[in-house]
Amino acid sequence: MPLRGVSVLVVEDDEDHRELARLMLTELGARVAVAASGEEGLARLISDDCPDLIICDLRMPIMDGFEFAQEVREHSKCSNVRLVALTAMRDPVAYLRTWRAGYDAHLEKPLSPEKLDDLARRLLS
Repeated sequence: MPLRGVSVLVVEDDEDHRELARLMLTELGARVAVAASGEEGLARLISDDCPDLIICDLRMPIMDGFEFAQEVREHSKCSNVRLVALTAMRDPVAYLRTWRAGYDAHLEKPLSPEKLDDLARRLLS
């Protein structure tokens, strides 16, 4: 299991999606922390150790995932962490925006253990 022992921060404003991601990642062996907003995610990066991977929803109120990624990359002690955009947006513009914001990968909803496993193999190997 490529996620065994990997620390992951999930930043997702929807409680059901956040919990589903937490459960799937935990089943794949990851140590998972969650944040309900971009602001909470940044606060966790300040107070906690840097995770190995951050999975962040793009559409969130107040601070969206694009702004979150820019803050992580430009002003965070965790600027080198692997960032994954989690979204239902499937248009090419969204993909370009994720790369420009500093994401390393783009993961489309709905989540599945297979998608998470594949992502971990690509980013963490």
